Amino acid sequence: MKIFKLENTDSTNNYCKKLVSEIREDAVVIAKTQSGGHGTKGRSFSSCKGGVYLSKLAFYPCKAKDSFKLMIKSALAVVMTLKAFNVNAVIKWPNDVFVNGKKICGILIENNFQGDEVFYSITGIGINVNNELPEGLSDIAVSVKQIVGEQNIDAVSSTLIYNLNRDYTVEEYKKYSCVLGKEITVIKGDKIFKALAADITSDGRLVLDSGEELLAAEVSIR
Repeated sequence: MKIFKLENTDSTNNYCKKLVSEIREDAVVIAKTQSGGHGTKGRSFSSCKGGVYLSKLAFYPCKAKDSFKLMIKSALAVVMTLKAFNVNAVIKWPNDVFVNGKKICGILIENNFQGDEVFYSITGIGINVNNELPEGLSDIAVSVKQIVGEQNIDAVSSTLIYNLNRDYTVEEYKKYSCVLGKEITVIKGDKIFKALAADITSDGRLVLDSGEELLAAEVSIR
């Protein structure tokens, strides 16, 4: 597996997309800063110096029907990495990582499908480590430095790469869920309702106590 270390790029995910036509092996791209970091639904992601900004490119990682495994892997890799630095994190379905009710990490997975296979997957991860958070985010975001003090960025990156190469189960994923067994607010189109989160299926559906199954692409939860 090749590792590319950059001072700056617009987005480590975008850099991986350029690599697809150049290499045919898994790769990791790490940048000290990003000028155009972004998350799900096009939201911008602050990428100041001091954070970990990393993307992994994987060819044929799984069948298309098993693509939720990639979300499991990304979220748990972050949780296990933070645990190695004495930070206890939880997962808000499907793959947001929180500490004490505040977001510490952004994850963006971009898959390219070929028939019933995932041809390639790009997993982009941004962890707030030593970086200063933008004004106005103190109520919703947190950094490792704020919790346990400044850490070695290279050590965090290396630990994350190691954990991204491990396999995890949906049962392990559910163990770190912060929504299971809790009342949540579901936003589905123009409908907003409360429900109890009862289970998460192996293909990533959130099961409510009513038996209804939710897809992450169709709803938001609070």
